[in-house]
Amino acid sequence: MKSEVQHPPTRRPQEGVWWWAFITVGGVHLVAHLASLDTLSLATKPLLMPLLVAWFLTATPPGRLRSVVGVGLGFSWLGDLGLMPDGEAWFLAGLGAFLVAQLAYAVAFWPSRADSVLARPLLATPYLIALIGLLTVLWADLGDLRIPVVAYAVVIIAMALLATGLGATVAVGAILFVVSDTLIAVDAVAELVRLPAHGFWVMLTYLAAQALIARGVRTVAAS
Repeated sequence: MKSEVQHPPTRRPQEGVWWWAFITVGGVHLVAHLASLDTLSLATKPLLMPLLVAWFLTATPPGRLRSVVGVGLGFSWLGDLGLMPDGEAWFLAGLGAFLVAQLAYAVAFWPSRADSVLARPLLATPYLIALIGLLTVLWADLGDLRIPVVAYAVVIIAMALLATGLGATVAVGAILFVVSDTLIAVDAVAELVRLPAHGFWVMLTYLAAQALIARGVRTVAAS
């Protein structure tokens, strides 16, 4: 009987186009933050997630994982738009969209929970310490935002725990997502920490997080 040779998935030409478009616009966006070019940073921000979504849907084989993570990326785009204007109402709208995104990621990662740190509670401890520490620091300043912020914090940590079941790339992406959101919280909510070029670091960690999650999921889905 003739043995079958397994070949890697065929790479479509569009994959590279969308990926490098995302990298290019992301680079311009980050430089705009460093150079305090507010108009340019605002103009490029709404383009970032659609470009990553276009790459992800083109590069990732069809299936449940692609569909659910695609929903997460889509709601992340809505979250980006919601956080662009000033005001508590817009902040809550953005937070709500990102909450749906984190729930989508968590649902996508749930089938791999047996391979995650949830199966090894000692390894999950640092995540729980980070959650408790962050909420302790923010608690006095949250006011009416306590319920939505606590709900979001619990969900994003749960997502990060589940992400460890899909390998190092997705796990690191999830951790960077937590870092990015923590930078937003300690500045916008508690006004405790504002790094030099704060927006640059928020967006750098955020874009790296989304890119790593998307690329890691693509690898898992193609395997």
